[in-house]
Amino acid sequence: MSSLLGPLVDRPSFVALVLITGTTALSTDTYIAALPQIQTTLGTSAIVAQLTMTACIAGMAIGQLLFGPISDAHGRRNLIIASTVAFTGMSILCAVAPSGWLLVLERAVQGIACGAASGIGRAVVTDSSAGRLAAARFGSLAAVGLVAPVVGPVIGGGLLRFGDWRTVFWFLAVVGAAMIVAALFGLPETLPPDNRRPGGIRQMGLRARELFADPEFRNPVLVQCVTVCGFFTYIGGSSFVLQHDLGISQQAYALVFAVNALAMVISSVIYRLLVLRTGPYVLRRVAVVVQTISVSALFAVALATPGHRPPLATVWICLSGMTLGLGTYLPSNSSIVQILGRRYGGTASALGGGLPFLAGALMTPLTGLLGQQSVMAMSAAMFGFFAVAAVGSLLMRHAYARQRPMIEGNL
Repeated sequence: MSSLLGPLVDRPSFVALVLITGTTALSTDTYIAALPQIQTTLGTSAIVAQLTMTACIAGMAIGQLLFGPISDAHGRRNLIIASTVAFTGMSILCAVAPSGWLLVLERAVQGIACGAASGIGRAVVTDSSAGRLAAARFGSLAAVGLVAPVVGPVIGGGLLRFGDWRTVFWFLAVVGAAMIVAALFGLPETLPPDNRRPGGIRQMGLRARELFADPEFRNPVLVQCVTVCGFFTYIGGSSFVLQHDLGISQQAYALVFAVNALAMVISSVIYRLLVLRTGPYVLRRVAVVVQTISVSALFAVALATPGHRPPLATVWICLSGMTLGLGTYLPSNSSIVQILGRRYGGTASALGGGLPFLAGALMTPLTGLLGQQSVMAMSAAMFGFFAVAAVGSLLMRHAYARQRPMIEGNL
């Protein structure tokens, strides 16, 4: 596949990578506040309005899982350009959608395009960097990507002051146009034809199976899946739990969520500052300890408190500790996974990014399925996931000696 238009850089532009890999959160978080408007203006049900969000999240997972392996066969650049064009076009179609069910379909395709661009973008980092330098670049992208959940709802709220829910999609179309420009002029092809793999479905499946059959690659992916399940239990249940069980207001919950998200951002920045000196393994180990202690403390306090309703301050501190650990854990573990799977960078990105994302999305409603919206239910579920992840991380320690030359190397 020939290049569509020669880029103006020899190495991938950081700004371009930020735009291409960081749009997933904007696609969801700028849109949350608009769900009630969609239900009203399109004359649909609350379930269909929620499905427009679910379809996008599922599409993001599918886009990563499908197009990452394809990029190992056909290269990165043209697929990223096609994905950004598709994302922009679907944003425009979403902005003019006449019905709820059509919007659900369009959001699914938009999510696939967004997930494809994000997953292939991570593979670009794997192609163009190695060792601690690659880990540092993943940390930088993670830090920027974690800002989106903080600013996304603010942007969405601001847009809704000047327009309706369609304005949000026009905004995403503008973001998509910026992604196209960034891909065209900021991203060279990082996977030359000589390094590409056969492109048939069978060959792609064999590459995925080969990677997943390697325990040194598979185990950190599975541990991240379990960790993300615990995190998404918090994402899906915290608003109901804190408002219904602890009785705080919507404004207070927004503050709690924002501070916890900010803790993730700060932690990811600290990771970026330290990883060139320490390597990702040390930082991942520290992160696992911090997040496991925080969630265990939340569960213990919920058990010990009369009525299982601990004070908000205690719950808040524990949840902030959990997100603080995750801000370092996610980029460090993702860096390790990508470096270990670099022989098939796109497939490694698909498995390392798509599977945890899909697992987390499926776990979002878990707290509600437990039968009660309570701190006890949420903390018990989170403790189960994080405890399993901690044990898995402990069992992986013996692999460090074998992996160290690859993980700790520099360009």
